[in-house]
Amino acid sequence: MLNYHSIGVAPGNTYVLHPDTFVRQMDYLAAHHYTPMTLAEFASVITNKMPSPAHPVLLTFDDGYANNAEVALPILQQHGFPATLYVSTGLVNTPGYLTWPQIKQLSAAGWDIASHTVTHPHLPMLSKKAQREEILAARTQIEQELGKSANTFAYPYGEFNRTTLSILRKAKFRYAFTTLEGWASSDQPPLKLHRIVVDSQKPFEDWVQQVTEATTS
Repeated sequence: MLNYHSIGVAPGNTYVLHPDTFVRQMDYLAAHHYTPMTLAEFASVITNKMPSPAHPVLLTFDDGYANNAEVALPILQQHGFPATLYVSTGLVNTPGYLTWPQIKQLSAAGWDIASHTVTHPHLPMLSKKAQREEILAARTQIEQELGKSANTFAYPYGEFNRTTLSILRKAKFRYAFTTLEGWASSDQPPLKLHRIVVDSQKPFEDWVQQVTEATTS
């Protein structure tokens, strides 16, 4: 499971990956026969309802940057790769972020869209009521806009507490993704799945090593 954010040009920003580097990474996945999956395929594999494809990988994008549609989508389409967007709905239609028409474009292109809260807060610092509103309001809006289920979640900053987990369980979220380093697996609790956060400041070779170690461990 690879976790991306912005695909653009911002030297020194860990979470902004240069488009050329993103192209190189996607070319590597294609050349080495990795199989990017939809959330439905991921769920079927992790629950052993379907055999795992060769080198399965879930490509996730957090926050909802406009360049996910403008830059990342065309690159992924060249390889026929699906992806998953975890969008903070309060950022939609603000400068630098996706619009709802762009999100619908991603959905139509085969991307899964799900909740990353409304305002991207530090959830453990909020009351139970405030956490619930952040998590559920984003999910509700996504489902209303797209007419599709959005029953997975990604924690802003990778942060959660027992209250967060309780809210997700009661609302019947199927999976939630952390920033705990590593590949998601069936050995992990479904609301504490791991991801490899792609660091734009690390050399390409380090990224290859991370991906290789994760898929062979």
